Amino acid sequence: MHKRPTVFPQPRFPLPFLAAAFLLPALPATAAADDASPVEEIVVTATRTPTPIDRIPASVSVIDREEIRRNAWQTLPDALRTLPGAALTRSGGPGGNSSLFLRGTNSDHVLVLLDGLPVNDPAMTAGAFNFGDDLLEGVSRIEVVRGPASTLYGSNAIGGVINMITRAGGPTAATAEVDAAAGTDKTWRGSAGLYGTLDNLDYGVSVQGFTTDGDNATPSRMAGNLGEDDGFDALTATGKAVVRLENGRLEALLRWRRAESDLDNVPQDEPNSTGESDHLAWQLAGERLFFGGALNSRLSVGQSRYDRTYRNDPDSVSADYSRDTYDSVRTQADWQNNLTLPATAAVKDGVLGFGASFVRDEVDFDTRSVSAYGPYTSAVDADADSLALYVHAQARLFDAVDVTAGLRNEHPDDFGTTTTWRLGAVVPLPSLATRLKAAAGSAFKAPTLYDRFGTNNYGYRGNPDLDPEKSVGWEAGFETDLPGAGRSNLATLSVTWFQSDIDDLITYRYNPDFTSTVVNVNEAHTKGVETILTLRPADWAELTASWTWTDARNEQTDARLLRRPEHALAFTAALEPVAGLTVAPEVSFIGRRRDYIYPDGSGYGAEGTAGGYWLANLSLTWQAREDLQLYARGSNLFDRTIEDPNGFAQPDRGILVGLRATY
Repeated sequence: MHKRPTVFPQPRFPLPFLAAAFLLPALPATAAADDASPVEEIVVTATRTPTPIDRIPASVSVIDREEIRRNAWQTLPDALRTLPGAALTRSGGPGGNSSLFLRGTNSDHVLVLLDGLPVNDPAMTAGAFNFGDDLLEGVSRIEVVRGPASTLYGSNAIGGVINMITRAGGPTAATAEVDAAAGTDKTWRGSAGLYGTLDNLDYGVSVQGFTTDGDNATPSRMAGNLGEDDGFDALTATGKAVVRLENGRLEALLRWRRAESDLDNVPQDEPNSTGESDHLAWQLAGERLFFGGALNSRLSVGQSRYDRTYRNDPDSVSADYSRDTYDSVRTQADWQNNLTLPATAAVKDGVLGFGASFVRDEVDFDTRSVSAYGPYTSAVDADADSLALYVHAQARLFDAVDVTAGLRNEHPDDFGTTTTWRLGAVVPLPSLATRLKAAAGSAFKAPTLYDRFGTNNYGYRGNPDLDPEKSVGWEAGFETDLPGAGRSNLATLSVTWFQSDIDDLITYRYNPDFTSTVVNVNEAHTKGVETILTLRPADWAELTASWTWTDARNEQTDARLLRRPEHALAFTAALEPVAGLTVAPEVSFIGRRRDYIYPDGSGYGAEGTAGGYWLANLSLTWQAREDLQLYARGSNLFDRTIEDPNGFAQPDRGILVGLRATY
């Protein structure tokens, strides 16, 4: 007897956070003199200039290497799942196509970077990024900026930017790291890395493998469930070198990943349906200081190359055959300059950034199929160029307000120019231990080559006359540090309101002759609140709770946009109750959301409401010796039956046990 998805009542008011906001200031305000002072967090992605996070007028989350290890995360979706303002859907288990919605915008409105190099796939539908394939070894930190960021990075950055920063350097000339783990569903993972510093060279080399038989992505309630597990295999290799020079530095990056997945399609298991994806990214960069260090000039060039193949051979379910290949190359050359401005009585810490960026996209599609309707073949070979000029400035005014401003002009070779802007300010209130933040800006997403020229055997034909999607958004909020219980840093509370209007959304149109295309017709409006509360009741305990309310709607119909939950809660913690033992629980709630709802025996869905669900994970790490850690991770501990999106079952309860050794 199969389990039905459990539906929980929806929270109508953010009661835990309202209570915290009123009660925490009433706690004893005596500060302990020996409280550990927090280390100032420096972020690059939000301004393209190293800047303390509390002086950035944007909502930024940072996931560092320590957090990745503490939670024993295996894939990129594991690390992003509990972020405020983020909604993640995955078509099955590890390796399933994964989409991330930031602040209610589309999944293709998120720009993904690797050390600043754009890695969205121009051959993917709408130029989105598949988060499901990537592993985390070789990644030092992940910086997530929510809100419009096109003035810094161009197309796709309507909802935000995710920058994966790779590892290089270490405390010694050479540090070797080995990680091996095994778990349920015949899951195995292993990695090896060498990181170090030798004279003026910082380097990092790593390889990671992951394999699992997985669970069945077709829900047990579906008549087409054949009990077939959907496996996933991935291999990633990363190399990075940084040479520090007297007046600059040289960098080289190479990252390669291969992923192979078993695929299902609602409502039927597909025993012979598979997907393969190869991704190669490389970048070379040089920095040089001029005018006594006042000007830092950086020139980089790099490529992101995808080779994806989807194949479905005849089997007991269907005699049809299909093989689709999607190859793409995105080449970028970027010239960035940061000029430190002279300090005056009114203006300090001033930096003027300016530069130019050139991007060339090339795609090659090949579709072949044989079915009861006969054979079908199509091929597309297309390319597009874009040149952009940008300027960005930041400074502290009158020792009281941090301000930023940016402007970018994008000039594609095949449709009109687009200009984007952004303004922001941070106002510190030291007497209240509070920072007020506000920002506004515009962003855009250019139609991809697949949108314009793509074809498939289901009758889709691209539209070469598409216009870019454009948005204007703003956010405002505060962050305050709350003393109490004898601690000066007992809690930090932040609340941010965000809103965005998106015009000329690209959407599918189905024609009377059973073909389909994409057109600019829709407009969307998104708004919401992100609330984050971090508690530090002791040196060995840090607890974080976040609540996000999102209202994302189609402006014409007032209908909620699909797969954006109205309410999302996340509770995480980093606890060390005894020396050497780290406990990291993760509990999240995803509320009601619009989705395509598929009946038990049919692949023909209709829009409806999917119920909410809870997900609980737990990781334990034991520092057995200075050079040896033992760890375990339990996922979906209460073995909930979850479909997100509807029609695709998420993994059952799973356990992973492993060890890490450092030499």
